[in-house]
Amino acid sequence: MKKLFLLTFIFLTGTITFAQQYFPLRGYVYSTDNEPLQNASVRVFDLQTGTQTNEAGQYELSLEQGLHRISVSYLGFLPQTIEIVIDSSTIYNFFLEPDEKVLSEVVVNVKKKDYSYEVIKNVIENKERWQNQFQTLAAKTYVKSVEEIISLKPQKEDEKEENKNPFMADSLPNMNFFEANIQHFQSLPNKQKEERTGVKKFGDIHDLYYTSTTDGQFDLYQNLQVVEKLGENALISPFSTVGYLGYKFKLLETYHNGERLVYRIQVKPKELGNSLYEGEVEVLDGLWAIHKVKLSVPKRLLIEYNSFSFEQEYEFVQDKRVVTKEMFEWKLKGGGETKNGRTEVSHSDFVFDSTYAKNFFGPEVGVTTAEAYKRDSSYWENIRPKPLNSTERAVVKAKELEEIRLNSKEYLDSVDAIYNKVTPLKVLWSGVGHINRAKKVDWRFGSLPELLNPVAIGGWRVQYRIQYMKRFENRKRIDVTPYLNYGFLNKDLRGFINFNFLYNPIRQSSIFASAGQGFDVINGNATISDIIRRNNFYINTGLNLSHRTELFNGFYFNTQLQWNKREDFGDFKFSRLGDELFEQNEPVSFPTTKIFKTNFRIEFTPGQKYLREPNEKIVLGSRWPTFSLRSNFGFNSDNGLKKAFNYTEFNVSQYFNVGIFGTSEYRMALGKFMDTTRLAPMDYQYQRGGDPIWFSPNMYTYQLIPQTFSTFDWFFESHYEHQFNGFLTSKVPLLNKTGIRTVGGAGLLYVPERKYQYSELYAGANRVFRLGKSRFRLGAYYVVSQSNKDGIRSGFKFSLEPYNRDKNTWSF
Repeated sequence: MKKLFLLTFIFLTGTITFAQQYFPLRGYVYSTDNEPLQNASVRVFDLQTGTQTNEAGQYELSLEQGLHRISVSYLGFLPQTIEIVIDSSTIYNFFLEPDEKVLSEVVVNVKKKDYSYEVIKNVIENKERWQNQFQTLAAKTYVKSVEEIISLKPQKEDEKEENKNPFMADSLPNMNFFEANIQHFQSLPNKQKEERTGVKKFGDIHDLYYTSTTDGQFDLYQNLQVVEKLGENALISPFSTVGYLGYKFKLLETYHNGERLVYRIQVKPKELGNSLYEGEVEVLDGLWAIHKVKLSVPKRLLIEYNSFSFEQEYEFVQDKRVVTKEMFEWKLKGGGETKNGRTEVSHSDFVFDSTYAKNFFGPEVGVTTAEAYKRDSSYWENIRPKPLNSTERAVVKAKELEEIRLNSKEYLDSVDAIYNKVTPLKVLWSGVGHINRAKKVDWRFGSLPELLNPVAIGGWRVQYRIQYMKRFENRKRIDVTPYLNYGFLNKDLRGFINFNFLYNPIRQSSIFASAGQGFDVINGNATISDIIRRNNFYINTGLNLSHRTELFNGFYFNTQLQWNKREDFGDFKFSRLGDELFEQNEPVSFPTTKIFKTNFRIEFTPGQKYLREPNEKIVLGSRWPTFSLRSNFGFNSDNGLKKAFNYTEFNVSQYFNVGIFGTSEYRMALGKFMDTTRLAPMDYQYQRGGDPIWFSPNMYTYQLIPQTFSTFDWFFESHYEHQFNGFLTSKVPLLNKTGIRTVGGAGLLYVPERKYQYSELYAGANRVFRLGKSRFRLGAYYVVSQSNKDGIRSGFKFSLEPYNRDKNTWSF
């Protein structure tokens, strides 16, 4: 019976197989004007297959015998669908009618014969499908980043010998290296988290891209990509809903990838810009899904890098279309060297739609385990998707041997002996140090040139400073700095001692204390022309104790206790230098006061994201504003404690990205003296006057207020600035090649007690330039102001700002 059943099954199977005959279906696709339509899409719905027409508009398919549903489409024409029975060789011609409503005005002007626009259009229409394949994702991510450093300065033979690394062969390149094993988690639409379980690094990895998944991801299904490590503007995806407006496309070729037809399409900006990619994309026919991309980022967007490009490969994993491979390449020039970098990323072991704890995706977007930096060579050999190449293996081996040597007791003792040795050059220039590595203690003593200060208050002063530093394994730190100075003209000895203890590196909790006597400023926010005048100084004797900590994520609490004796200069003698620099350079006179002050400040940034390293917290920022409240209380202590003043101020500030339009920043403040029983000049609140030429920090000052004045009641101030980052100038011929960017801003000040209202508007241009390894932004501005006291004023201002690589901001 079993044999009979088996024979029957084989017979039926063979009969069915024999019955599946195929016949050709061929023909042409024309417009109603008899124009052949090249690259028209011919789809077989029931078989999920298809083809496209050639230059003559001809198509051909091989179909099973039976009923089939055929659809033909072409950009700018109404699609046509038929049902046809195939039982022999068949010819069928299609004639498509124009559809004026399908395309926007921009798309209508595209050459009809380039099918790439139809492909891009189909991807845009279908991208929601690929964006919503899963709710959560977990994957294993391996990262290898290598940066080769090429020196552009020829070294002399003696320099080569001095800098020679005994572990690095002359043929091996100078290289920065990083690799990591990361467990990456993602929850739609925009939540993510990573756990770095293995980390290996050699050299300076600051310029390496994608040492963390938080560096920025290029999800081209999203309309915009914001990658702060590259630049300040967002990038527009070729598959964005407005992609037709900025890009031009060209079909380069088609090829078969297994069962699917793949379109390789060239992507170029229609005009120069700072938000548009250039390169190639590949799309799967029928699925209208991204297959591969190879794109470069516009140079005008980049701040640190000279060039930057990336590649991505998508694959099906458990019926989900995901990125499995990525590669980033960059070039960076400066400081007499060129750096060529490449990062290779491999994603594997995908798990979809898992359930996570409620707070799993929170402000902590990444954590590095304590064991991550302790992995040995066998660990890396087991987890690498592919072995290191011969050069990388040689460099890593040499670096590992070098690291063993650099951490050996013999080597460290030799380094310490050189550091601790007192030499004439150290005494005369750099200063003398002494380190005890076993106790993690470092002493530093000033050099001879630091002994003399010829421009101090009261003329020449001899001074000396000592620094004591103690470090702990868990990144805790103690710093003690005593300082003494003596004035020849007044024969006066002054000085202070500072103590700082960082006792919780994770929360940045620290205690600071100081005691001593010296010269202090009345208004630390005075204009450049006023900051060093004698009437801005006084003699301060006091004690200071302060504490700072993070109570919970994003919420910082600062407290300060002070006792001060504030004196004017009385019969103090001054040098003639001050009289030569300034007219009417007389010190201010005021009664001696003894005061006890308490200062409290809270600062809160909701949704603050951060990375957690062993014994360190790296703050990444937030999309919410920062709110702060400070309150200062003063008590006169001449005869007991009596209320002197009480000042309170509330601030809100934020820096945020406005997509392709640039970046904006604002700050608003509301302050008021609640009590002014007894105020000294150093207790006043000041509104800073403008500098003659210099564009002062715009979030805290105004540019054209004639002179600094004090406030004793309440005031309101607001500041706003928008950096277009090339959004406007990139569209102007010739100007778009200069790298010049535009900026605009405004400010408002209201002081009721003076019945003073002030407002200003400014517009300007700036340009980023390189000086060695640093980046600077030089700006020129035209400012117009209006106030009820001074009327309308205007003037030109200039600024120079360095780029802060650690914070990715422009600031001093």
